[in-house]
Amino acid sequence: MKRQTFLRKFISLTSFVFLPSLLRSQENNMSKDNFSNELENAKSLKELSQVLTKLREAEKNLAIDGTWSLGTVFSHCAQSIQYSINGYPDMKSTLFRSTIGSAAFAVFSLRGKMRHGLEEPIPGSEKLDLQIPFSTGHKELLEAIAYFETKKSEDLKPHFAYGNLNKEEYDQAHALHIKNHFERITFI
Repeated sequence: MKRQTFLRKFISLTSFVFLPSLLRSQENNMSKDNFSNELENAKSLKELSQVLTKLREAEKNLAIDGTWSLGTVFSHCAQSIQYSINGYPDMKSTLFRSTIGSAAFAVFSLRGKMRHGLEEPIPGSEKLDLQIPFSTGHKELLEAIAYFETKKSEDLKPHFAYGNLNKEEYDQAHALHIKNHFERITFI
């Protein structure tokens, strides 16, 4: 009887001590289904940064189609966010931005989905290394998102194609841009 009581207490105590750690590790475990669901539900840069943070743990299980590495994609997305703050190097004409460009953004915004060339650099941007390491690009993107979060609408420069966007619109444009690129990421 004493042995049974001892074992029950030992198991209860062990469970009490180790269960929170086990649950935390399960929460942060990024799987294909978790990634797809969280990515689908993310509507802002803040929500995407949470997905990105969890994605770090799954790096070895990720692959991407095309010639750009995951790090290069992350770096490209970070570059776009930085240009929205510092100014894009090449701009479409004012006429284009006020007509076709703003109409394109309105369509993307209404659909909640963007389509664009996934290996096209930002016009006039510095050429990116096609094999940027995951950790480098990942860090750049998280830092760019954090920096963007500190800005106000009046701090932002016009988009090279969409024209003037306020912070909320830019947040959505960047989130849609990132999510479009993530369509090429797969779990292996």
